[in-house]
Amino acid sequence: MFKQFVADEQFNFQINRFVSDYYLDDERVNSDLQGIVPRLTDMDNWHKAWLEYAVMREERQDYDIASVYYEAAEFYMNESDPVKEKIYQKYHETFYKGFNDFEYESYQIPYEHSYMPAIKLVTPGAKKTLIVFGGYDSYLEEMVKMMKFLKGIDYNIIVFDGPGQGNALKNGLKFIHNWEKPVSIVIDFFKLDRVSLMGCSWGGYFSMRAAAFEKRIDKAIAFNIFYCGLDALRIRMPEDIWNKLSALLDANKADQVNAMIESMMKQSVDLSWKMKKGMENTGEKTPFNLLKSLSKHTMEGIGPLINQDVLLTAGEDDQYVPISRLPQIEKELINAGSITTKVYTKETGGEQHCQVGYRELVFNDIINFLKA
Repeated sequence: MFKQFVADEQFNFQINRFVSDYYLDDERVNSDLQGIVPRLTDMDNWHKAWLEYAVMREERQDYDIASVYYEAAEFYMNESDPVKEKIYQKYHETFYKGFNDFEYESYQIPYEHSYMPAIKLVTPGAKKTLIVFGGYDSYLEEMVKMMKFLKGIDYNIIVFDGPGQGNALKNGLKFIHNWEKPVSIVIDFFKLDRVSLMGCSWGGYFSMRAAAFEKRIDKAIAFNIFYCGLDALRIRMPEDIWNKLSALLDANKADQVNAMIESMMKQSVDLSWKMKKGMENTGEKTPFNLLKSLSKHTMEGIGPLINQDVLLTAGEDDQYVPISRLPQIEKELINAGSITTKVYTKETGGEQHCQVGYRELVFNDIINFLKA
C-alpha cells in the first residue's frame, strides 16, 4: 500500500513508485530504506543516497534491486550532467540481468531518422496483442516490470518507448502529441491486424489519442485518465496563480510567462522537475514554449472519434490529474463501443496516480476488461 516516507509530496510519490509495488515485503529493501529515506532532503542528496545503495546491491548481485535504485538515482538529474547517462546505463544493464518474468524479444523499430526500442513479452500460445507505453518520464523497462501483473493472460505484450520517452528520446526523437503515428508504425512493424492498447500516466492521453485515429485498435486503456497536459501543472497551483498564468499564456506574453514560471520553480521541487523534464522531452528552451507545446496534448475535440471499447481508471488523490476530468471524458466519448470506469479511493486503495502502492488492484480490473 502507499506509504508516507517523507513530507515532500513529490519525493514521497517517487519512493512509493520505485519500491512499493514490488519490494515492501523484501527485507533487503526495508533495511536499505532505513538508511536511504533520512537522507532524501533535496535533489542532490536524493541522487547520492540511491546511488550508494545501487552500487552496493549490484556488488551483491541483487540486480533487480540495484536497477530500481539506479533508476531512482538518475531520476532528478539534469540532462546536462555527464554522470546521468552513466547511471542510466547501469540501470539498463542491471535491469536485464535481473529480469526473468517473461521470455522476451528486443527490437529497434525504424522511425523517422532514428528508431523506437521495443520489447515483446512472449506468452506461449497467445492469440492477441497488447501494446503498452508510458508517459512523461518512464522508461520502457519500468513498463516491462509492471507487466508481471498481466502474466498468463492470452496476450503477447509489446512495450515500446515512443518519441520523447526513454531511449527513443536519447536517440533524438522528441515528445509529440499525435501518438497515433508511433502506434501505427509499431502495428505495421509487427504486421498486426488487431491490437489492444494501454497507456500509463500521460500515456492515458496517448492511448485515447491513438484510438481516435488508428482503427486497428479494438480496446483502449487509459491507465490513468489524462485529459490535458497542462492539468499536470495546474493541479498544484493556487487558482489565482493559474488564472494569471493562463491569461498570459493565451495572450502570448512570453517574457512574463517565463519570469513567472522561473520564479515559481525556485520554490517548488515538483514544478522545477516538471519543467526541466518537459524541456528535455520536447527540446523547448523556455517555459513559455514548453507550455505552448504541452497544450497540444489534449483530448478536446477527439472524444467523438473514439469508437473502441474503453477502460478509464482514476485515483481520487491523483497529484497530477484532477479527478474532475473523469465525467468530462465520459461525456465526450459519445461513440465509444463501451465505457468501463474504475475509480480508486483511500478506502479501496489505489487512490494515487496510476495506483502507485496498489498496482495489483488496477491490474485485476485491466485483466477483466481485456477478457471481456
